[in-house]
Amino acid sequence: AERRAGGAALPPELARRLLLELGALRWERRERPALQSEGYLVLTRRSPDAYGTRHPHYQLRLLCDEVLRFAAAHGVCDPGFEHSAIALTRNFRGSPHIDTFDVAEQLAVGLGEYEGGELVVEEEGGDALAVVETRNAVARVDGRRVHWVRAFSGGDRFSLIFYCTED
Repeated sequence: AERRAGGAALPPELARRLLLELGALRWERRERPALQSEGYLVLTRRSPDAYGTRHPHYQLRLLCDEVLRFAAAHGVCDPGFEHSAIALTRNFRGSPHIDTFDVAEQLAVGLGEYEGGELVVEEEGGDALAVVETRNAVARVDGRRVHWVRAFSGGDRFSLIFYCTED
């Protein structure tokens, strides 16, 4: 059985600014068994001030902080949501997998003009699936459960995954 779920829709201006920043990045291709992405970048958790305004990811980090404030204000996560890093991807495709190093739930954001691309997470017991719409929205999911991204088409699909691998 499938249960449809949706995240909190991002303010259109925030989604637009994030998409502009992500579109301007120099992406590195990343492939490993069961996972491939036309672009993959990890931002470790640091204050934007640690890099200064000239760092190439300064604006992106500020926008990610806005996403966190928005998620907390809309009940998607607690105000003190902890993450050790943010994985940024472009056109990520992966078969079912578990993020074995995660110690907590994640926040997931999808951005772009694409169709499909929902995040699917097996629910407890594995007999039901949560199909989570993250396009232009932020949702809380548990990457410690089997999950994957459904096929998508029509344009680039960018994602931001706020995750924690540290206690």
